[in-house]
Amino acid sequence: MSGIDYKDTIVVRTSINKGTSTTDRPVLPSEFMGKQNEEKSKELLSRAGDPWIMSNKGTSKIKLSEMRKPKPRKITGLYVSTGKGTGRIKI
Repeated sequence: MSGIDYKDTIVVRTSINKGTSTTDRPVLPSEFMGKQNEEKSKELLSRAGDPWIMSNKGTSKIKLSEMRKPKPRKITGLYVSTGKGTGRIKI
């Protein structure tokens, strides 16, 4: 259930304690794929140092610094399936 408080911000009612009580709190932005998560991941990796990573079913290992970094892919100009897979639109 959601409502609007006196500051015109969206608040969400969440259940706590196995559903026996509720609390109202403001909506926070989801950052599981954004810059905030990327920076946190980089910080955790810098704390870990340069660990070995097992590859090829555990038969070989490489340093984390030697791994290739993925390049971001541009999605403009690609097609996306719509409906039940019968239609498509261009991004």
